[in-house]
Amino acid sequence: MLGSIFRIIDIHLEGRVWIIQMKLSSDNDHDLKLIFDHMKNELAGGGETNLLSFGIVLRKMGKFDAAEKYYLRLLKTLAHDHPDIVNCYHALGVVAREKGDYDSSLQWHQKSLEIKMRTLESDDPGLAHSHNSIGNVYDTKGDYRRALESYEKALVIWQRAFGEDHWKVAMCFNNIGGIYQEEKRYSEALKYHQKALNIRQKCLPVDHPDLGESHNNIASVHGCLGQYDFALKHLNQSLRISKKSLPPRHPDIGITLENMGNVYENKGELQAALSYFKKAATIYHDALPSNHPNIVKIEELIRRVSSKLK
Repeated sequence: MLGSIFRIIDIHLEGRVWIIQMKLSSDNDHDLKLIFDHMKNELAGGGETNLLSFGIVLRKMGKFDAAEKYYLRLLKTLAHDHPDIVNCYHALGVVAREKGDYDSSLQWHQKSLEIKMRTLESDDPGLAHSHNSIGNVYDTKGDYRRALESYEKALVIWQRAFGEDHWKVAMCFNNIGGIYQEEKRYSEALKYHQKALNIRQKCLPVDHPDLGESHNNIASVHGCLGQYDFALKHLNQSLRISKKSLPPRHPDIGITLENMGNVYENKGELQAALSYFKKAATIYHDALPSNHPNIVKIEELIRRVSSKLK
């Protein structure tokens, strides 16, 4: 089956052995192969994967506890001057944010950034990676001023390094759009999310998860504007992409389902809203720690809609 690739279904730890459940995908599964090739380039710049790559795969599957354990074990095995230490700190920061531990996330990212600032040029793309991730944490914590400052630092560096039509530039536009949405600057939010989508459509495979994220974010702005039919159109596109490119219990699918529930609640279709909230809750409970903010929020949404139906 030379040239075939595998779709990863599940990864878990049994004792001291990693069990990877995979499904063979044929050579004809062209869209999946494009996504696989792009992720390989993202992980290793198109070359051989490094020690961090397995942890990145775990994280992208939503296996945050497993990814964290892998990175912490990896840190113990690396020499004090190993070049992967700074990347390991960064990866632990990303995982901590995904788990809802925002203070730890900032600490890991700051450790990574401090090393990079000592060892890299001021316009090195690696610095932008740290600034963007620190922005993600501040964004999630609701500190939008600091988040925007970090995103703009990352954007300037990446635009100089890669030009406009690059997926990392699109990621910054996407993040800045999210800040403007939180600040209720909906016209600017929509502009930045659309810029992100346009770039991603140019440089990413047709069913890449980032395209699903863009559709989700555009839908969210339309929902805030009361444009529910436009919102559902983009959410359905996001859900289709996510189901094709992500594991079935990935938190990103839960986020899309939650957003669909929000739209239906705003439309007054409470049974549909409750159905989508429960589907999202099932995924969150399976994929996230029990105290994760997403779980707390979805349970409150379920209680609220259920009380309206009584």
